[in-house]
Amino acid sequence: MNLPNKLTVGRLCSLPFLIACFYIESPLGRWGLFGLFVLASITDYLDGKIARSRNLVTSLGKFLDPIADKALVSSVLVCFVEIGYASAAAVIIVLIREFVVSGVRMEAASRGKVVAANIFGKAKTLFQMVSMTVILFLRALYGDPAWLITTSNILCWISAVITALSGIVYIIDNKEILSEKG
Repeated sequence: MNLPNKLTVGRLCSLPFLIACFYIESPLGRWGLFGLFVLASITDYLDGKIARSRNLVTSLGKFLDPIADKALVSSVLVCFVEIGYASAAAVIIVLIREFVVSGVRMEAASRGKVVAANIFGKAKTLFQMVSMTVILFLRALYGDPAWLITTSNILCWISAVITALSGIVYIIDNKEILSEKG
């Protein structure tokens, strides 16, 4: 397994620790959650950069990287719902888009094709990770003031809209996969 794929697997393996930090009701838990999220987000950037620069792009990486991204973002969003930092409806929109895109990828894979993320999906992931990083940082600093809960909900709704739009573009870009005879 090459280095980019190890970074991706590491991101997946960090999730139980990230979630455990969420349940530690203290500044230590909040800072731990923030730190692990930032580290996982950095590995997302690094695995792609290393894979492209060293010609280490693999089908496994193209398959695992989006799963790791979705698992990271979805885990934090579900945690946000539990503490009132995100609307369940906004998170459902994000999850539906992720399931639909994964379904398109699985159908493509069943036909021997690998469908990589497009620029809109990458922009969506970047917005989600940056906004979540800001929210987690502010939560680690200030706890749970009402203004932060409101800000988080607004950012999660913006993320849901961007996510839905990127999903529509993804479906349009890959409509031939959905329309081809199996």
